[in-house]
Amino acid sequence: MNLPVKTFLAACCLLSLSASAELVHVDGGWRLKPGSETDTKPAARAEEVIKAIDHAENLAIMQEERAALALWTKLIETEAGTDAEAVALLGRARLYARRGQLDSAEADLDALYKGHSNFSGFGEAVQAAFDLAQRFEQGQRRYLGGWFPWFKDPLHALTIYDKILKVAPNGPLAEESLIHAARLAAREDRNEVYNEMLERLVSDYPNSKHAPEALERLAKLRGSESMGPDFDQATTLESADHWRTLADQFPQNPRARDAAEQIKALRDRAARARLNLGKFYWYKRNNPEAAKLMANACRSLSPESEAAKEAETLLAEIAANPNPPTTIADTLLGRYPRPRTVADAKPTAVGDDLDTLGFRKEAPKSATETERR
Repeated sequence: MNLPVKTFLAACCLLSLSASAELVHVDGGWRLKPGSETDTKPAARAEEVIKAIDHAENLAIMQEERAALALWTKLIETEAGTDAEAVALLGRARLYARRGQLDSAEADLDALYKGHSNFSGFGEAVQAAFDLAQRFEQGQRRYLGGWFPWFKDPLHALTIYDKILKVAPNGPLAEESLIHAARLAAREDRNEVYNEMLERLVSDYPNSKHAPEALERLAKLRGSESMGPDFDQATTLESADHWRTLADQFPQNPRARDAAEQIKALRDRAARARLNLGKFYWYKRNNPEAAKLMANACRSLSPESEAAKEAETLLAEIAANPNPPTTIADTLLGRYPRPRTVADAKPTAVGDDLDTLGFRKEAPKSATETERR
């Protein structure tokens, strides 16, 4: 492609961008942005449509709700696909929300998201959705038709917060939606949602002002999932890691004050789990090698803990006597058989008629006349 053709195409692109329709809110009213052309058909109706929009907003301000709703609805029907429809959807959604018709407001905002992603007031629509979610979260009732009270549904706020994250993941309300959703899920005992929101906030918005709170909540959640040193300690170690991240990344935050103490307690719990396994192998299974392995793992995990000191005592006991103390069960039923180590394994004798894998050897057969051919 030669230079003149490239220049012509670039100029066409610039002209198409400058000619795109865009309504902007200026001085309390909607106006066509300078340098853009209206997408209203025919174009001569543009001024009439803008006046209708301003009139609908004034009716809403003056509490003439029915008249405002009728005008917004008319604009939505007649200006489908234009910026005027987006303005009307936003205006009607706000009016529905004020009347308590929360479901209708949400439906209008959904329609705006779907058909007008380039609308100049898209940020205002996201803010309207966030305000709507907070009303659900606070337990406000829906009003059918604007007057009949209906049931409260605070958990529906989670759905709206999720929509905000989908339509504006990089917007200023994304992290706000995550932390509000997490707090709501915690109050309503929705641990799966609670965990998901915290994980997303920590991973997707590590520099958020809510990151310290999310790390603290995540650490406490992981710590609560462990039922003690007799159970799996994966979540215990995850909790300690989150406390460590909080202390390292936000050392001046008040939420990090208890991090060192929490890390010490959690690592002691995880170390004691190894110690308990070591004692089990030594006293119950007559397996000193496994017992020493678990005791050393305990010492490595938390060298300064009380569990590590007990592990050293156990290692000294094993070194002093290769056999564990005899229990009543050992006296009655005999000592539990000790596992054979690799050094104790003896090679299996193989007969002359068997190969090293145990298969019978066959004498070589002479080729037949048929096989020769």
